[in-house]
Amino acid sequence: MTYPLSQTRQEDVFRSISENVGGSSDPTTFYYFLAGAAGLVILLALISARKKRAARPRAVNHQGRLLKEILRRVPLKKSELKHLKTVATEQGCASPLTLILCPSVLAKGLSEKSRADRKVIMNVARKMGVVRRKTPA
Repeated sequence: MTYPLSQTRQEDVFRSISENVGGSSDPTTFYYFLAGAAGLVILLALISARKKRAARPRAVNHQGRLLKEILRRVPLKKSELKHLKTVATEQGCASPLTLILCPSVLAKGLSEKSRADRKVIMNVARKMGVVRRKTPA
């Protein structure tokens, strides 16, 4: 019921206020809203974490994987690789890949005394083209 401003009574104003404010409130809608907001915040945090994780590049410098790739291309046996590892540690190299990729280091390892079998290392050097086969005279 609306009255013009000149006819509104104070009692009507108080009654209108008490009807609008004094009613019982149901907190479940507030709880639903709060749970929805919390779910949205968690979802945004998960999406942000996933974007950060996907943005980092994977580690490419894995010596074991690189060694496997090279051994697929270079025909070396496991025993030959073990001897190469021995020569590499004696030469102060971190990996036998250094000997495979740098023939001068392998030749230096051949010229020095080594615990590795010299015949096997010479065979590896021949396969890689560092040392030539002896030709009969």
